[in-house]
Amino acid sequence: MISIKNVNIILITIVFLSCMPISSAGIDENVVAEIAGDYYDVYGVPHLVANLACDNVFNRGEEAILYVNILNDGKITGFTANEDNIEDDIEEYGETLTRTYMSSELLSDRAITTADSMTATLSLSDPSAPIKIKQGTLLLGSLNAGKSLSSPAKFPIEIYDNAKAGTYDLQLNISYRYQRDSAVTPPYGDTYYWYEDMNQTMILQIVVEDEPYFRISNVESDLRAGNEKNINVTYTNTGEQVARECIARISVVDPFTTTDDQAFLGDIKPGESKTATFKLNVAKDATSKDYSINSEIKYKDLHDKTQYSDNLKIPVYVGPAESLNASFAIGFVVLIGIIGAPVYLISKKKRENNYKKNLENKLKKENDK
Repeated sequence: MISIKNVNIILITIVFLSCMPISSAGIDENVVAEIAGDYYDVYGVPHLVANLACDNVFNRGEEAILYVNILNDGKITGFTANEDNIEDDIEEYGETLTRTYMSSELLSDRAITTADSMTATLSLSDPSAPIKIKQGTLLLGSLNAGKSLSSPAKFPIEIYDNAKAGTYDLQLNISYRYQRDSAVTPPYGDTYYWYEDMNQTMILQIVVEDEPYFRISNVESDLRAGNEKNINVTYTNTGEQVARECIARISVVDPFTTTDDQAFLGDIKPGESKTATFKLNVAKDATSKDYSINSEIKYKDLHDKTQYSDNLKIPVYVGPAESLNASFAIGFVVLIGIIGAPVYLISKKKRENNYKKNLENKLKKENDK
């Protein structure tokens, strides 16, 4: 056993050695056992704890940064002295030198709870989860026991537009190495280290919030250059919450203009669809092609707070302007209709009267007989 006097010598020497450079070399444990028996066996390992240092509730379509704080709460749980090795070295190298190296080794062994060369990897527990991790691997350096990262680790993520509301698990794996043990060899005080690789896996949870969510389910339009026509746009609430007092709004640019850019839709329940009608003017020189018109839904949520949907693109096609010949033909048909209708009605009436008169004459002749 180590006497109280010897323990005091060790503690004093630890303070002294903390200011001294120590030569070191990495070596396999079996080799160390052959060339020098160490003085102490220290028990303990690093233990990492991770938690989110930010709000964990997100909306569909949101891009955000996950801030992850990591704490090392590893502890030394005890140590034992290898009495036989100590006595042998005292006998061979003297007590002063041996006690000095004992203190050096004990100081070195205290690093057993330090996590070195940490690499953090964030992944989805369920690969089909509607979340994109834009950068999943970070190098974090070392972390001493009782310490947290100087600043949280940052993982950029994106919640997909079609994500269902609910809780999703993210898996944080941290690989590192730690110093399992060390040995100091007299007579020159060379220090040898050996390490072990470790992995810890922790679960972080994020929540996709219940909310209304809109998509365009149908568009009816027949737009032509130089014309003013209506388009009908059907919006469907594919979310989990009712959207109250909905107003559909469009924003147009060339070649479109409008004085009718809003449509009141009222409340839209989950799974319900409602149609908005907008009147659009199309410029005469508009190119015939597909266009997209920006729209959004302004609504109130369950907390009576005004919200806005994501930008919803309305696909429309603008056809060519009607030709002059086509316009003339339409006008001619209308004119013929205006002139011909009375003539047709008069002719029809005359034929009906003649038929009636002939029928009366036939009936009279039959009666005279």
